[in-house]
This record gives sequence, structure tokens and C-alpha cells, in this order.
Amino acid sequence: MLLDLMHICLTFTCIQGVCIFRITQCRSKKARNGYMDVCFLEGYLTSEHAYSRVAVNHLPFLIGRMPDSGLPIDADTISRHHAEIFSCDGQLCIRDLNSTNGTFLNDNKITQSLPIEDGDIVRLGDVELRIIIEHGKPSATADEQEHTYIATGNVLEKIARGAKELKVLLQNKQVKCAPQPVFDNHLAIVAYELLGRGTHPLLPESPEALFYIAEQRSAEIALSELFLETGLIEAHNYPQNVYFFFNIHPKEIENINNLYHHLDKIRETYPHTKLVLEIPEKAVSNIQQMSELKSHLHALKIGLAYDDFGAGQARLLELSEASPDILKFDICLIHNIDMASHARQRMVEMLVSYSHEQGIKVLAEGVETAGEDKVSRQIGIDLLQGFYYGKPGDRIGC
Repeated sequence: MLLDLMHICLTFTCIQGVCIFRITQCRSKKARNGYMDVCFLEGYLTSEHAYSRVAVNHLPFLIGRMPDSGLPIDADTISRHHAEIFSCDGQLCIRDLNSTNGTFLNDNKITQSLPIEDGDIVRLGDVELRIIIEHGKPSATADEQEHTYIATGNVLEKIARGAKELKVLLQNKQVKCAPQPVFDNHLAIVAYELLGRGTHPLLPESPEALFYIAEQRSAEIALSELFLETGLIEAHNYPQNVYFFFNIHPKEIENINNLYHHLDKIRETYPHTKLVLEIPEKAVSNIQQMSELKSHLHALKIGLAYDDFGAGQARLLELSEASPDILKFDICLIHNIDMASHARQRMVEMLVSYSHEQGIKVLAEGVETAGEDKVSRQIGIDLLQGFYYGKPGDRIGC
């Protein structure tokens, strides 16, 4: 299947137990109409804990500790020649080479040759690799494409399960929206936050768990956009005189022009829906970029909120020079505030006062008790959200 797809040059250097191997794609030899199928192995292969990929560029493809392996990994639980990928009746298969600690495919020990598919997880000893098969990839146009990887003796991180199921989830749009109400200081509903949940039977419902899987497959933006698409459709079933908060993944900030284009399409599709975009605090690092984003949003009549304020590197500079319309206090600032010291209550009150001076409304996240509600309103917090008022999906006020 892949034997003659490309001509590969391999060079190795081993220094103090660290094997540096360079894979050079010199020339594509076989492709149909300029496209070909390419197989990769992905995992935490570098000393910097970076998630890396290596092409399965010749068959049979040997994996083991020895430098002559197609993928040499200097790990204590890997045998000298541990396993190999090979072609069997036109299909890629994997077999164990009598390794000491065994080879596992999707957590099942391999006792005979087995076919592999896109998204499968191979475990060799304690080292995990994900199989990626990309169909119809453009043939290489450059004469030489070089990639360097470093494998160390450390087991760095586990690979998330569920990559194949996530692909199905995205294709079949197996998600739902669970709007959570937002109240004003007088306990009237003024907004809903459009929160996403998964509905694939073999995957977790939690968006955090789904994004963990998606981030390892570079599918985080696709998942984020699917959650938003589903949420905006669901918003039509709720009162239209309220605002709808929606989230984006921090990765979407990295290509700001694509984000602008996406926001333009949202406003074109939903011209009358009152919207507020939430930016995670950790993504608020470029003051000029945030100022430009706010201007673009206001031209579209979309508000801007900074999410999770106080959870990380909360900085007042961004509030003064790239101020949002709404600042969402993280639950860490609100939890047990009614039982907190006077100094802590005074600190939160000063943050509220400073925000008001900048023309920013404050929203308290994670309010769970009557005491937290009482103190939050006493110190002047404008908007309130949490299980005390309603859980995601509760159709309060509808």
C-alpha cells in the first residue's frame, strides 16, 4: 500500500542515551493524480513534551530501541526490535516481535498480526503512539522536506482515547447545547451562556474531555465551531430579548483573520441575535489585538467578555487598555466569599469598583450558595451565574 510512495533518507545521532533521528523525504515516487495515502505515528516523542508525528515511510516499518529502526525510541520498556508495521493483502498491519513488555492495539495485547486503522492507539511497553492515516494527501512538491525528532527514555504523557469516535462525532454533529441562565442583580434573566455537550455514546459528554481528545488531533477549532453552530440554533428556542454568551477555543485567536471571517458569517446568519463573545483569560495577551478585536465585534454589534478572570495571570493592564464589555470573575474569587476574610472580600469589592470605573460590567461565575449570592450582590456585582440559579440546560424563564 505504502511501500513505494516516497524515497526516504534516514540519519541518526545518539548522545548520552538520547537518540536524535532525522527523516528526510527526498522524492515522492508513487501517487495517483498528485494525491496519495500517508500513514503517520503520533505521540509525545520529544524531550520538550511536544506532540510529534513521524511518517511510516517504508515497509516493513520497524519500531524499537535500535537506531536502525524506522522509529527508534530510547525508552526502558521498549525492546531492541519491538514491533513492526507491514503490508498484508494491501492493508497495513502490525505485529509484535517477541518484545519483553508486549505490544497492545487499543489496549488489547497483540498475539497475532492485526490490521490497523486511522485513530488506533498502539502501546509498546509504556510508550503510546496513535495511528494516523491521511487519505488523498497532495504529493510533495519540494525536492526535500526534513523533520527532526528526539526520543528520550521518559514516558511523557498518555494519548487520549476516542480519536476515531471524535471523528464520527464531528461528521454526524453529535453534540447538543445546554444553555445556562445569567441573572442581573435583581435576579431577572438577562442572558444565557451557550454551553456545549457531546452526545456520542462512546465519548464523554464533558466539553473539557472532548477538547482534550480534539487537541491531539488538531480538531479543536472544528469542535469549537460545531458547539457554537449547535448553540446558535438552540438559541432560537429561547427569548430573543436576552443576550447569548458564546465561547471560542484559544487556538482560534492565533489566526485572527479567520476568526474575523467566522464572526462576520455568524452575524450574517443571525443578524438580530444579541451576542457576547467570551475570550479565555489565558488568550488575552496581546493588548493591540484585543483592542482591534473589540472594535471588530462592536461593528458587528457583538459584545466582548473576558472569561475566567482571577484563575490565572489576571492583569489589570488589559482591563485599562483593552477593556472588555463584561469581565467574568472565576469561581475561585467567588467560592465561599461569604465566609472569606474581610481582606479577601475587600479585594473582590475593589476589583468590582475598578471595573465599573472602566465601564466594565462584572459577572460572577460559579455562585452555588445563598451566602455567595448575597455577598456578590452586596459588593456590586452586576451579573450572576451558577448552580444556585440554574444548571446548564435548565429552561428557566422559557
